[in-house]
Amino acid sequence: MSGECPCGLPIGEPVGRHWQPDLDPEPRGVAVVVRHGEKAELRRAERVDGGWAERGHMVAYYQDITPPMPWAETGTCWAGTPHPVVAVTLD
Repeated sequence: MSGECPCGLPIGEPVGRHWQPDLDPEPRGVAVVVRHGEKAELRRAERVDGGWAERGHMVAYYQDITPPMPWAETGTCWAGTPHPVVAVTLD
């Protein structure tokens, strides 16, 4: 599948190593992931105790009090589309 999601991100999978959070198990040793096609400084998911937390310039002001999300949700955008994610940093 190719094209563009209503959120502006590409639909499809990148070349190289990536994970589809709604299908693949949580990768070990990965501390930060970003949705394919998104810039890490704008929106990324960081591993925290109890799950993953969104961080970045485009994340809600109350990001520090938002409960952690499960791995399966880290790739899902506001339009409800599951996007593949790539590692930004490793532990």
